[in-house]
Amino acid sequence: MDKRTITWLITAISVALLGLVIVQLKWVHDTLVLKDAQFSEGIDNALVAVSDRLERAEARHSLKALPNTGSHDAAKIDKGLVGPDSTAHREEMDEDSLDELLRGLLTAGMFRDIKERIDPRLLDSLITEELKLRHIEGHFNYGVYTKEGDPVLVYAANSGDSALVRISAHRTQLFRNDWPQAQATGSWWLHLNVPAKPYMLLRSLWPILATTFIFLLFIAVIFGYTVRTILRQKRLGDIKNDLVNNLTHELKTPISTISLACEALNDPGIPKDPEQVRMFTGMIRDENKRLGMLVESVLQSAVMDHAGMRLRTTDVDMHALLAEVVRNSALQVGNKGGRITLEAGAELAHVRGDRTHLTNIFYNLIDNAVKYCTAAPVVRISTRSNARALTITVADNGIGIPRGEQRKIFDRLYRVPTGNVHNVKGFGLGLSYVKSVVERHGGTIRVESDPEGFNATPGSRFIINLPFEHGEQDQAAAVRG
Repeated sequence: MDKRTITWLITAISVALLGLVIVQLKWVHDTLVLKDAQFSEGIDNALVAVSDRLERAEARHSLKALPNTGSHDAAKIDKGLVGPDSTAHREEMDEDSLDELLRGLLTAGMFRDIKERIDPRLLDSLITEELKLRHIEGHFNYGVYTKEGDPVLVYAANSGDSALVRISAHRTQLFRNDWPQAQATGSWWLHLNVPAKPYMLLRSLWPILATTFIFLLFIAVIFGYTVRTILRQKRLGDIKNDLVNNLTHELKTPISTISLACEALNDPGIPKDPEQVRMFTGMIRDENKRLGMLVESVLQSAVMDHAGMRLRTTDVDMHALLAEVVRNSALQVGNKGGRITLEAGAELAHVRGDRTHLTNIFYNLIDNAVKYCTAAPVVRISTRSNARALTITVADNGIGIPRGEQRKIFDRLYRVPTGNVHNVKGFGLGLSYVKSVVERHGGTIRVESDPEGFNATPGSRFIINLPFEHGEQDQAAAVRG
């Protein structure tokens, strides 16, 4: 999959995810608006019911005050006033006869002062009951105002709530059946404010909101993981392509050299004195050894990939091991005009480990230090220790490693990008092998590098920590020498 296809794929998925988020947010918004409208309608219906029941209560009071009114008429009105089943009772009443009776009775009270016509305790009870019937619970504030907005009765916790009650959109007219002559003297409005309205709306919507958020988060995580996997696969594909190119480049040289040497030995026109035979056979031997090392590198990668590395642990004197590595590498470094030194500063130098693999990791580090150096290579190996671990530092004066690449250099098959230039041989397996060996010994490895230089000197430092298996109790046995 090429870069353009991946870009288009990520863009398409991003647009689809963004569209899904917008649709979900629009749906949640519309649901919230609908719930708010239903909530407001419930409050308004409750106010209308309170107004009707308050008017009927006044009629009932007036009816009881009349000496010639029968108990049957009073019972009719009682059915429409109180009790949680008032709605059902009202349906049972003879509406026509009740209305006629009410019109006759209301004349007795409609000209009284509004404060005398409203019982505050009854009003509070009616509001509470009608709101509860509509599943609207919680604290509320209410008040009775004139048409001009002047307060008559206000029941609120503080002045701020009173102001909210006055401007509330939830209001209804009281005593709507008063005669026009009575309404000419003034009309009164019941206002209601429910402070917990936003909370109650959110509480009714929280399952929908929580489900929407969880699903959107899940989709976003899957999207991120998918994009990360695609990019990782693209990177692995590039690395494998680079490996194939490097492998082809590396194998061509020894194969060509061996082929030329064999042709020279078989060519009857070339004299075959012993010196020339030794030269050709030496070339074949060296190039064959080189091919073996290349195959070994690939095999090491396969072993690490299948976690099949087996360690044959013994007590290893790391100072003796490092001294041997420095001695054997001195010729390689000297051929480049450089030098390699060992500063054995650790008091504890014995660890439990596989000597062969431990030796290989330092050969790999030294080989990298020589390959990635544009001047005469200078390699410094130093050691120090504490009661828990031995620290070995391999420093060089090479070209350094960019900060953005330092976390990747230990990945298998990874090489610092150099464009289409293969001036440094390798497959990106050495540092991966080094890290694998160190970790199998319970240790850690990290790199410190600055292409612009440490104290004006470019280079890298690889710092390896190998723990002492024996700890503090056997320090004397581990002391160098």
